Amino acid sequence: MSYRESLSTSHPGYLLLLIDQSASMADPLPNGDVKAIECAKAVNRVLREIGLACTVGEEVKNRCDISVISYGSEGKAVKNALPGPLSSKPIVTTQELVNNVKRIETAKRKVSDGAGGLVEINDDFPIWIEPTALGSTPMGMAFQSASKLVEIWTENHRSSFPPIVINITDGEPNDIQTTKISAHDLMKSGTDDGQTLVLNIHISNSKFYRIELPSNMEELPDNYSHFLFDISSKLPSVMIERAHALGLNPKPLARGMVYNADAEAMIRLLDIGTRANLR
Repeated sequence: MSYRESLSTSHPGYLLLLIDQSASMADPLPNGDVKAIECAKAVNRVLREIGLACTVGEEVKNRCDISVISYGSEGKAVKNALPGPLSSKPIVTTQELVNNVKRIETAKRKVSDGAGGLVEINDDFPIWIEPTALGSTPMGMAFQSASKLVEIWTENHRSSFPPIVINITDGEPNDIQTTKISAHDLMKSGTDDGQTLVLNIHISNSKFYRIELPSNMEELPDNYSHFLFDISSKLPSVMIERAHALGLNPKPLARGMVYNADAEAMIRLLDIGTRANLR
């Protein structure tokens, strides 16, 4: 299993994000920011960067298909989290994503003025995902939904880089055993280039130290962290390289997992899982 296939319009990749929107996501992080808000910011940032990475001139190239599933919010326990016309399309192209933004926010950003200083500019920031925090945590159902979408996508993309599934959560699922079975089934799927990669981001208001890309379960403190380690894939070399580029130093057999993540650690793992694939 090589994990070497480059992304192109003829062999696109597939990114599937699972977002915990249960009631506990209304809790604050240690810095005072609300979990659900920071999660939505990180996901919107990643979707924006995918769009930019797939844009050549004025044309958006369909080099990556995308799904975003939320679980635990009001109404259906597991649902398509993308807005508007995309809500009826479980899998969308990059072009469809870019062309169906829910709204645009304007943010201040500092850039070089070309003379050694900085100048502040207005930067458009597209919003697809809104923060939500309601209900329980049907994570197992989310992984089951992901498996169905991955099965559909891989049937038509046997030569592509395998799907990447990134789960962002803050707590234990309703049924750990069901979740474990569903996640392991998902990791057995894939393309001719490798098995589906499952990454997990655990965000927490705990003051316990953060653990990024562990390679051994003994590095982790409790049964829940052991559970997340068990359902996280070993990182292929292309993601290990990306982790080193971001200043991390993962050991051999490192898993795609961060425990007790703050906002920066959440974005780092999202970056490893997406930017490495969009090389």
